[in-house]
Amino acid sequence: MPDTDLPLSAEQTARATGMLPLFDRIRELSSESSSENRWELFFQRQQALMEVTSASLEVDAATGQMDVEIAETRELQNYLTTHRDSQVGRLNLVSIAIGGTAGTASSALGLTTHARAASVTGIVAGSATAVLSLIGLRISEGPKRELEVKSNMLSELFDRPANDRNVYSKVVATFMNSPVPGDPDGLTRQQRLIRGWVQVGRIPEPESAKGHEKIVQITSMPGEKIKQTIGDLDDRQAMLYDFRARLTHMKRDLAILLGSIPSEMPMNPLPGPKP
Repeated sequence: MPDTDLPLSAEQTARATGMLPLFDRIRELSSESSSENRWELFFQRQQALMEVTSASLEVDAATGQMDVEIAETRELQNYLTTHRDSQVGRLNLVSIAIGGTAGTASSALGLTTHARAASVTGIVAGSATAVLSLIGLRISEGPKRELEVKSNMLSELFDRPANDRNVYSKVVATFMNSPVPGDPDGLTRQQRLIRGWVQVGRIPEPESAKGHEKIVQITSMPGEKIKQTIGDLDDRQAMLYDFRARLTHMKRDLAILLGSIPSEMPMNPLPGPKP
């Protein structure tokens, strides 16, 4: 029979999803030498199998929706990046052409008696190059465009308006709102995830004005006319990957719970001699 002592994370996941009493009862029945309760153990085991499988499928549905959203977000990001790189490339060619032509003309004039004209040409060349550099810095952020994706799995994390394509299941929400095992600050998984995003600079403090503005930006939906930058799309993808990775921990715990279910049933006692 599998080890009945569950790791802390798996036990907490069972508690968060409401399955811990079921597994406690299974362990209790499995430890009894009598087979009187073998039918109860059988039904409890079947119930545990169904609940773990159902929870696992709910996690798969949530991560699958995230994968779709990541793919569509990346598609727009690639389009904006290609458009930006094309503009920057053309601007660099123009800057080289103007700088090279004007610089050559200035040098050529400097070899003649037209020193003043050479100076003016040099100034014009330098000014044009500086202006083009400023323009290049401005367009290096890339164009903006509204993201036409009807899914936003980050909405519920930030208590933003959501629809049926953005809401993950109750079992996933319960897992995310449960404390992280051993967390020094006693934060939930959701709070720890948001804290990590603040620390790496994905978002400002959510309570601040800039933080609220950023959250609205990355949780926007089609029709809100909120245009995304390349940086916004990159942050959104990274946060979705982090969220998805956190749910893999739940899948691991569910696998541990599944493995803890005894595969053998107590045997019926041998019949005694008939009186």
